[in-house]
Amino acid sequence: MNLFPENVSALFPVTLEPCLPGDDGDTDTPAIQLDEPDNLTLCQLLTPLVSHFYYCSMTRHEAGYDCDVVLLPLTPLTEHLKAIKQSTPQVPLTERLLKAFRRWANINVELLRLTLPRRQQNFGIEQQIWGHESAVHSPAIRRRARKLTDDCCDFCGYTSKHNALIFRNSNPEDTADTNLGVACPVCACSRHLNNLGANDGVMVYLPELSPADISHLLRTVSIARQQGDKRQKQGATTILRWLAEHRAEAEAFWGTCHPGEFGQALLQARDRLREDLQQRLRHIALIPNPELISGNITADSIKPSTWLSLLNQYRSQN
Repeated sequence: MNLFPENVSALFPVTLEPCLPGDDGDTDTPAIQLDEPDNLTLCQLLTPLVSHFYYCSMTRHEAGYDCDVVLLPLTPLTEHLKAIKQSTPQVPLTERLLKAFRRWANINVELLRLTLPRRQQNFGIEQQIWGHESAVHSPAIRRRARKLTDDCCDFCGYTSKHNALIFRNSNPEDTADTNLGVACPVCACSRHLNNLGANDGVMVYLPELSPADISHLLRTVSIARQQGDKRQKQGATTILRWLAEHRAEAEAFWGTCHPGEFGQALLQARDRLREDLQQRLRHIALIPNPELISGNITADSIKPSTWLSLLNQYRSQN
C-alpha cells in the first residue's frame, strides 16, 4: 500500500509542475524540483490535502528509480499555503511556492502534476526489543489489526483471515492503530528477513515481476502442490524451479543468495543507508521454502479447476 508521505523517498527530488491548459506552451513555466530537506517539507505541507490527490500512474525516472505521479488542484493548495504562511511565516518554501502558483494561475493553470519518488520497502527486519518476546502477541492486537485492515495484506492486497499480524515500523511495542497491519504468508516472510536461515529460502533477481505478483504466484503454487492433480503439481514444481534458478544472478552480484545475510545488512545499516540499500534491492525477491508457508495458505474456496478461467479473465483486463 502506498501511503503518503511515509512512502516518499528522501533520497531523490520531488517535482511539482503545472498542467498547461490546451496546447499552449510556455517556456516561462519551469517545474519546481525540490531536494532534501525541501522535498520532505513539501510532503508535510501537502499531507492535509491528500483527499484532493488524483493518482495517475507509476513512472520510471531516467536515473532508474520509480515515481508515483499524482494530480492536485491548484486553488485549494494555494489557499492551504496562504493559511500556513499566516500562522508560520518562517517557512521559506511557502513563499517560493506561492510565487510560482501566482504565476501559474495567471496562465489559467488548474491542475499541478506532482512526481513523488517511491521509497522501496520490499523487505523488513524484525527488531528485537529488550524484554519483548517477538513471537508472542496478544490475540486482541491481532483482532484489532484484522478489523483495521479488513484482512487485506499491506503489501500485495491479498485478503484472508489467515494473514499474519505485522508492525509496520518493525517495533512490536508500538501498538498504535497506524502501526498495525497484516501480511499474507509470503509477504510476511519478507518482513523479518534477518530471522531467516539458509534453508528458509533464496534471494533471486526478478525485475520482470513485482513483489505483489510474486506473492500471488507463490500462493497459487503452494495450493497447487497441496491440492492439485498430478499435472498441476508438476507445473507448480517447474515454476518453483524456474524462480529459484534466478538466485544465480543475485549471488553473482551480491555474493550471496542467503536471505538472512541480506536481512543482517539491512539491520546493521543506519536509516539513510538502509533506504538506499532498499532502493538497490528493488529487483531482488525472496522465494521462501514452500514448507515455510504451506501451513498458512488455503484455497479459500477457489478450486484448481477455476484457475484457468481466472487467468484468462485477468489477461483480458490487462
